[in-house]
Amino acid sequence: MPGYWLAVVRRLALPALATGAVCAAALAAALVLGDGTSWSGAAPQALAAGAVGALALVAVLSTSTVVSAARTARRYGLTLGPDAVALPSVREVRIPAIEGRTAFQLTDSVRHVVEKDPVLRLDEITAFGHGILDFTLRGPSDTTVFVQVRVTTGPKETTTVVEARPAATYKRLDAGACWAVARVVEERVAQALRAETADGGAAR
Repeated sequence: MPGYWLAVVRRLALPALATGAVCAAALAAALVLGDGTSWSGAAPQALAAGAVGALALVAVLSTSTVVSAARTARRYGLTLGPDAVALPSVREVRIPAIEGRTAFQLTDSVRHVVEKDPVLRLDEITAFGHGILDFTLRGPSDTTVFVQVRVTTGPKETTTVVEARPAATYKRLDAGACWAVARVVEERVAQALRAETADGGAAR
Protein backbone atom coordinates (compact mmCIF):
# COMPACT_ATOMS: atom_id res chain seq x y z
CA MET A 1 0.00 0.00 0.00
CA PRO A 2 2.80 2.55 0.66
CA GLY A 3 3.96 2.01 -2.92
CA TYR A 4 0.47 2.75 -4.21
CA TRP A 5 0.22 5.87 -2.04
CA LEU A 6 3.54 7.20 -3.38
CA ALA A 7 2.42 6.52 -6.95
CA VAL A 8 -0.80 8.44 -6.31
CA VAL A 9 1.14 11.38 -4.83
CA ARG A 10 3.38 11.46 -7.90
CA ARG A 11 0.32 11.44 -10.16
CA LEU A 12 -1.22 14.33 -8.21
CA ALA A 13 1.96 16.41 -7.91
CA LEU A 14 1.66 18.39 -11.15
CA PRO A 15 -2.08 19.19 -10.85
CA ALA A 16 -1.52 20.22 -7.23
CA LEU A 17 1.40 22.48 -8.17
CA ALA A 18 -0.67 24.09 -10.90
CA THR A 19 -3.55 24.67 -8.46
CA GLY A 20 -1.15 26.08 -5.87
CA ALA A 21 0.38 28.43 -8.43
CA VAL A 22 -3.04 29.74 -9.44
CA CYS A 23 -4.01 30.28 -5.80
CA ALA A 24 -0.71 32.05 -5.09
CA ALA A 25 -1.10 34.34 -8.09
CA ALA A 26 -4.70 35.18 -7.13
CA LEU A 27 -3.74 35.96 -3.53
CA ALA A 28 -0.77 38.09 -4.61
CA ALA A 29 -2.99 40.06 -6.97
CA ALA A 30 -5.58 40.55 -4.22
CA LEU A 31 -2.95 41.82 -1.78
CA VAL A 32 -1.40 44.17 -4.31
CA LEU A 33 -4.63 45.53 -5.80
CA GLY A 34 -6.77 45.41 -2.68
CA ASP A 35 -4.40 46.28 0.14
CA GLY A 36 -1.77 48.19 -1.79
CA THR A 37 0.96 45.74 -0.75
CA SER A 38 4.03 45.70 -2.96
CA TRP A 39 4.67 42.65 -5.16
CA SER A 40 7.81 41.84 -3.17
CA GLY A 41 5.85 42.04 0.06
CA ALA A 42 2.95 39.98 -1.23
CA ALA A 43 5.03 37.22 -2.82
CA PRO A 44 6.14 35.34 0.35
CA GLN A 45 2.63 35.24 1.79
CA ALA A 46 1.11 34.22 -1.54
CA LEU A 47 3.70 31.49 -2.15
CA ALA A 48 3.19 30.10 1.35
CA ALA A 49 -0.57 30.01 0.87
CA GLY A 50 -0.15 28.34 -2.52
CA ALA A 51 2.14 25.69 -1.06
CA VAL A 52 -0.26 24.97 1.78
CA GLY A 53 -3.13 24.69 -0.69
CA ALA A 54 -1.18 22.31 -2.92
CA LEU A 55 -0.18 20.11 0.02
CA ALA A 56 -3.73 20.06 1.34
CA LEU A 57 -5.07 19.06 -2.08
CA VAL A 58 -2.56 16.20 -2.38
CA ALA A 59 -3.26 15.04 1.17
CA VAL A 60 -7.04 14.98 0.77
CA LEU A 61 -7.14 13.41 -2.69
CA SER A 62 -4.41 10.86 -2.05
CA THR A 63 -6.00 9.75 1.23
CA SER A 64 -9.45 9.30 -0.28
CA THR A 65 -7.99 7.51 -3.32
CA VAL A 66 -5.91 5.12 -1.21
CA VAL A 67 -8.85 4.31 1.08
CA SER A 68 -11.09 3.55 -1.93
CA ALA A 69 -8.36 1.52 -3.65
CA ALA A 70 -7.71 -0.52 -0.50
CA ARG A 71 -11.43 -1.28 -0.29
CA THR A 72 -11.41 -2.35 -3.95
CA ALA A 73 -8.38 -4.59 -3.43
CA ARG A 74 -10.01 -6.30 -0.44
CA ARG A 75 -13.24 -6.82 -2.37
CA TYR A 76 -11.41 -8.70 -5.13
CA GLY A 77 -8.90 -10.43 -2.87
CA LEU A 78 -5.94 -8.56 -4.39
CA THR A 79 -2.80 -6.96 -2.98
CA LEU A 80 -2.60 -3.23 -3.69
CA GLY A 81 0.62 -2.05 -5.33
CA PRO A 82 1.94 0.90 -7.37
CA ASP A 83 0.92 -0.77 -10.64
CA ALA A 84 -2.72 -0.14 -9.67
CA VAL A 85 -2.28 3.56 -10.53
CA ALA A 86 -1.40 3.04 -14.21
CA LEU A 87 -4.12 3.76 -16.76
CA PRO A 88 -4.95 1.90 -18.86
CA SER A 89 -4.29 -1.26 -16.88
CA VAL A 90 -2.82 -3.92 -19.16
CA ARG A 91 -2.48 -7.64 -18.44
CA GLU A 92 -1.28 -10.46 -20.68
CA VAL A 93 -1.89 -14.20 -20.83
CA ARG A 94 0.43 -16.43 -22.86
CA ILE A 95 -0.10 -20.15 -23.38
CA PRO A 96 1.21 -22.74 -25.86
CA ALA A 97 -0.73 -22.85 -29.12
CA ILE A 98 -3.96 -24.86 -28.96
CA GLU A 99 -4.22 -27.17 -31.92
CA GLY A 100 -7.45 -26.87 -33.89
CA ARG A 101 -8.62 -23.65 -32.20
CA THR A 102 -8.92 -20.36 -34.08
CA ALA A 103 -8.71 -16.89 -32.56
CA PHE A 104 -12.46 -16.54 -33.07
CA GLN A 105 -13.21 -19.73 -31.13
CA LEU A 106 -10.93 -18.68 -28.27
CA THR A 107 -12.46 -15.20 -28.19
CA ASP A 108 -15.92 -16.76 -28.10
CA SER A 109 -14.88 -18.89 -25.12
CA VAL A 110 -13.67 -15.78 -23.30
CA ARG A 111 -16.96 -14.04 -24.10
CA HIS A 112 -18.98 -16.89 -22.59
CA VAL A 113 -16.91 -16.82 -19.41
CA VAL A 114 -17.28 -13.04 -19.08
CA GLU A 115 -21.03 -13.15 -19.70
CA LYS A 116 -21.61 -15.79 -17.01
CA ASP A 117 -19.30 -14.32 -14.35
CA PRO A 118 -21.24 -12.63 -11.51
CA VAL A 119 -18.21 -10.77 -10.18
CA LEU A 120 -17.54 -8.84 -13.39
CA ARG A 121 -21.06 -7.37 -13.70
CA LEU A 122 -21.13 -7.13 -17.48
CA ASP A 123 -22.86 -4.03 -18.82
CA GLU A 124 -22.60 -4.30 -22.61
CA ILE A 125 -20.54 -6.07 -25.29
CA THR A 126 -19.59 -3.41 -27.82
CA ALA A 127 -17.45 -5.43 -30.24
CA PHE A 128 -16.96 -9.14 -30.92
CA GLY A 129 -15.11 -10.83 -33.74
CA HIS A 130 -11.99 -12.70 -34.79
CA GLY A 131 -9.66 -12.13 -31.82
CA ILE A 132 -11.56 -9.00 -30.75
CA LEU A 133 -13.78 -8.57 -27.70
CA ASP A 134 -14.75 -5.16 -26.28
CA PHE A 135 -17.17 -4.65 -23.42
CA THR A 136 -18.07 -2.38 -20.54
CA LEU A 137 -18.37 -3.45 -16.92
CA ARG A 138 -19.76 -1.89 -13.80
CA GLY A 139 -16.61 -1.86 -11.70
CA PRO A 140 -16.06 -0.99 -8.03
CA SER A 141 -18.32 1.79 -6.70
CA ASP A 142 -20.28 1.46 -9.96
CA THR A 143 -17.40 2.92 -11.97
CA THR A 144 -17.88 2.08 -15.65
CA VAL A 145 -14.80 0.31 -17.03
CA PHE A 146 -14.13 -0.24 -20.73
CA VAL A 147 -12.27 -3.49 -21.44
CA GLN A 148 -10.57 -4.63 -24.63
CA VAL A 149 -9.47 -8.24 -25.10
CA ARG A 150 -7.25 -9.14 -28.05
CA VAL A 151 -6.49 -12.78 -28.86
CA THR A 152 -3.60 -13.60 -31.21
CA THR A 153 -2.83 -17.16 -32.27
CA GLY A 154 0.50 -18.32 -33.64
CA PRO A 155 2.15 -21.62 -34.53
CA LYS A 156 3.71 -21.95 -31.08
CA GLU A 157 1.84 -19.58 -28.78
CA THR A 158 -1.50 -17.94 -28.10
CA THR A 159 -1.34 -14.45 -26.62
CA THR A 160 -4.23 -12.59 -25.05
CA VAL A 161 -3.92 -8.94 -24.03
CA VAL A 162 -6.44 -7.42 -21.62
CA GLU A 163 -6.66 -3.63 -21.41
CA ALA A 164 -8.98 -1.82 -19.00
CA ARG A 165 -9.57 1.92 -18.86
CA PRO A 166 -12.20 4.22 -17.34
CA ALA A 167 -15.14 4.83 -19.64
CA ALA A 168 -14.87 8.48 -18.60
CA THR A 169 -11.82 9.60 -20.57
CA TYR A 170 -11.07 12.56 -18.28
CA LYS A 171 -10.23 10.32 -15.32
CA ARG A 172 -6.59 10.11 -14.31
CA LEU A 173 -7.17 8.27 -11.03
CA ASP A 174 -9.80 5.59 -10.55
CA ALA A 175 -8.91 4.18 -7.11
CA GLY A 176 -7.69 0.92 -8.61
CA ALA A 177 -10.95 0.08 -10.39
CA CYS A 178 -9.43 -0.67 -13.81
CA TRP A 179 -6.50 -2.52 -12.27
CA ALA A 180 -8.85 -4.78 -10.28
CA VAL A 181 -11.10 -5.41 -13.28
CA ALA A 182 -8.10 -6.19 -15.51
CA ARG A 183 -6.78 -8.68 -12.96
CA VAL A 184 -10.14 -10.46 -12.72
CA VAL A 185 -10.61 -10.53 -16.50
CA GLU A 186 -7.06 -11.87 -16.83
CA GLU A 187 -7.99 -14.75 -14.52
CA ARG A 188 -11.17 -15.45 -16.48
CA VAL A 189 -9.25 -15.41 -19.77
CA ALA A 190 -6.72 -17.88 -18.37
CA GLN A 191 -9.62 -20.04 -17.16
CA ALA A 192 -11.24 -20.03 -20.62
CA LEU A 193 -7.98 -20.84 -22.37
CA ARG A 194 -7.19 -23.67 -19.95
CA ALA A 195 -10.60 -25.16 -20.70
CA GLU A 196 -9.90 -24.91 -24.44
CA THR A 197 -6.51 -26.54 -23.92
CA ALA A 198 -8.13 -29.40 -22.03
CA ASP A 199 -10.79 -29.82 -24.72
CA GLY A 200 -8.15 -29.75 -27.43
CA GLY A 201 -6.14 -32.42 -25.66
CA ALA A 202 -9.23 -34.60 -25.21
CA ALA A 203 -10.10 -34.24 -28.90
CA ARG A 204 -6.69 -35.59 -29.88
